[in-house]
Amino acid sequence: MSFLGGLLAGRSHVAFLVGLAAAAATAGAVRRLAPEPRPAALELLDPPAADLAPRAQAPLDARERALARAAWSYLERNTDPATGLAGAVEGWHGATMWDLGSQLLAVLAAEDLGLATRAAAAERLARALRSLSAIPLCDGLPNKVYDTRTLEMVRYDGEPAPRGVGWSALDVARVLLPLSIVTVRHPELAPAVRMAVSRWRLDALTDGGVLRGASRRADGGLDMWQEGRLGYEQHAAKALLAWGITAASALDYRGHAAFARVDGVLVPRDDRPPADHGGQHAPLVPEPWLLDALERGPDAVTLPVTRALLLAQERRASASGRLTAVSEDALDRAPWFSYSAVVDGTATWVALAPDGRRLADGLTFSTKAAIAWAMLFEGPYPERLLDAASALAVPGRGLLAGRYDSTWAPNRAIALDTSAVALEALAYHARGPLGRPPAPEEAP
Repeated sequence: MSFLGGLLAGRSHVAFLVGLAAAAATAGAVRRLAPEPRPAALELLDPPAADLAPRAQAPLDARERALARAAWSYLERNTDPATGLAGAVEGWHGATMWDLGSQLLAVLAAEDLGLATRAAAAERLARALRSLSAIPLCDGLPNKVYDTRTLEMVRYDGEPAPRGVGWSALDVARVLLPLSIVTVRHPELAPAVRMAVSRWRLDALTDGGVLRGASRRADGGLDMWQEGRLGYEQHAAKALLAWGITAASALDYRGHAAFARVDGVLVPRDDRPPADHGGQHAPLVPEPWLLDALERGPDAVTLPVTRALLLAQERRASASGRLTAVSEDALDRAPWFSYSAVVDGTATWVALAPDGRRLADGLTFSTKAAIAWAMLFEGPYPERLLDAASALAVPGRGLLAGRYDSTWAPNRAIALDTSAVALEALAYHARGPLGRPPAPEEAP
């Protein structure tokens, strides 16, 4: 599989790790977990460590401004001037709806950070919205993958797919989130947003309870299934609410929350075994929890969960000597994308390929996650993460995706999502959540 193919296959997230069991891990490479008693709610996770207090908002310092400039340079270099869409990874021209959602959020964050004027941000958003209004659809919804130069629907290998390959409810929800924010922060663009979304058959994304994704079969039909696991499905279902689409079961954190104790810290995990759900894996990846906190602000669920996840990573770093900030990321080698998980089933600190295979050397330190943790929390460990992330900035190009946990060698992939999450996090520190109501001085 090509770099683009691997990356784009990964962008469809945990929901599409279907039908494939994880390969057996190398003996001794992972630890097994015993079941934990089920607390009444995620809010009752272990008390926070005293040195992981929420970080106060403040203007960016010189180090943070340098990170923001490097992250924004990715979009400046890789946005197609005609379509206004950015490729998912440097040098390639494919993107999913998740990537487009990340791009729009990055533009809003850049506006908050003064990297783009209000007028320049509006122009970038307007170009992307024109393309969203023009993209061909897969049975009434955005296709999983597009060519950012031509707006053609493509397969994961970049080849044209005139009928589309299917859709992802998680990805469509991801782009709907910034579109709802754009209508508030740039009301002059609200008609363009309505024009784009009015073509989409949003009711097909859910049966009213769960989220639904779809893939094109060889005979031309579509297979649909429940999509999303703990963290990801709630993140998506909340975004759909703003558009009048309710997925009641997907909104409920309690429905499938189980718990595991990792390095002495109680963390949540999804209770659906792959064997009982078509092989669909449910690695505990911090990404959706971080995004929810950055975009909506930490709440009674996301604050204790994010704090517990960070504390578990700090404990691992202390015990192993390996600085830990895991997430999902592009890779600079096959299979080109991995989910670095705190927990996957009964194993801890493991990485999965997009097809569900366990990757012996795939666990990575994530630049974007490190920056997000450092913008959300105070303390010596978040500060160490920010130091490590700052060393991975490439001025004028973007941010390296991270480092390989086993060797500490750089993961030299430079991806849109790395820059976008970094910009969101830095804007959160400077101004607060992107989804906040505008202050009077921010009104157009």
